[in-house]
Amino acid sequence: MMISGNALAFLKKNVCETAENLGYECVGTEIARSGRGSVVRVYIDAPGGVRHEDCEKVSRALSDMIESSGGETLFPGKYFLEVSSPGLERPLYTQEHYRRFAGRYASLSLASGEKVTGQIMSCDGGVVVMRAQDDRDVSLPFGGIKKGNLAYIENKGVKKANKARGGK
Repeated sequence: MMISGNALAFLKKNVCETAENLGYECVGTEIARSGRGSVVRVYIDAPGGVRHEDCEKVSRALSDMIESSGGETLFPGKYFLEVSSPGLERPLYTQEHYRRFAGRYASLSLASGEKVTGQIMSCDGGVVVMRAQDDRDVSLPFGGIKKGNLAYIENKGVKKANKARGGK
């Protein structure tokens, strides 16, 4: 039970467009197989943060959009819709996300199977530069990053997670 590439592209475009039309940033979407159906995960954000009511509002609008677009043809079998904030260990989907969170810590899974954890230093020209835990800078092609998330790192009793440059 797999959704087609056309359905996937349609869904991702329309999911983000729907969330953004409601005034939320669409951080990203994930579609996964689960048992006899699919799980559609949508991460939203807003300048003041995301509350439970915000997720409900977006979920209702997305459900309506999916159903009016032929949800049963997009998803063979059942589908489950999950709308949430990106959370403390926010997923990083785009190069803009890496630029935006420069100075913060992240954990990356690379297409090679390697895992890298460190501080995001920059993202320019399709290359993400991370400062590894041994203080060396590692340049990684963006296309070689399979999955990235901000990391919660606690070191010597000091919380370093997601600490913005110049922040407290």
